[in-house]
Amino acid sequence: MKQLRTLIIDDIRLIRVELRMILNEYKVFDIVGEASNVQEAKKLISELKPDVVFLDIQMPGLSGFDLLDEINIDFKLVFISSYFDQYYEKATKYSPVDFLTKPINKDKLATVINKLIPHFGQKSEVVH
Repeated sequence: MKQLRTLIIDDIRLIRVELRMILNEYKVFDIVGEASNVQEAKKLISELKPDVVFLDIQMPGLSGFDLLDEINIDFKLVFISSYFDQYYEKATKYSPVDFLTKPINKDKLATVINKLIPHFGQKSEVVH
């Protein structure tokens, strides 16, 4: 099974830690980096060329949308937010695989992962 180079971008450290811990339970993910803001994220995306990005929408300074408007998207995107009712319509413009609400729910994350994996030609049922 090919490991997916994965980047987590969220301004809240505890969300990054929690998401990393849960994703590490799945053999398919190789967490190659984390960023807490758009500037760090742009640099890491350029250097690491991730397959998957878990991206917070609302961050101090520039938003996740600002990041996506500034780069060429060549990865699968999963939005993370506490405010989907506010951002859902705009978020769909970026063709995310799915949306993950905060706080992170392991069952919802498993559903997101099972939507994500087939995009890489792998079985949809992921093994921990």
